[in-house]
Amino acid sequence: MSAAQHHHVDFQLLKAIAIVESSMNPNASNRNSNGTADTGMMQINDWWLPKLKKYGISKPSLTDPCISAYIGAWILSHEIAKHGATWRAVGAYNSPTPANQVIYVRKVQRQLALQLNQGR
Repeated sequence: MSAAQHHHVDFQLLKAIAIVESSMNPNASNRNSNGTADTGMMQINDWWLPKLKKYGISKPSLTDPCISAYIGAWILSHEIAKHGATWRAVGAYNSPTPANQVIYVRKVQRQLALQLNQGR
């Protein structure tokens, strides 16, 4: 069962997020201006680590593409539960800041359109 199926999120949307976040690079790591870091294919922010620890997931394990995909799908499903199946939920995956959400959503929409036009 895929991460998208398990968390009831759209596979193509989850893939578009992974491409926007890291070009699907499982070893991607980025430091943010607020001092936190994003890790793995889905660029999971350090903020989630205390919540993930109780499930036995550590920061190094986020470089595993399967774990990263499952956590990314879990986070996206969390945002969808909070905001509904809306673009706001997609933006909230990336940032709590509305202006950043708008920029992020445009990137994901462009990527999703490319995927759908290519039939992938």
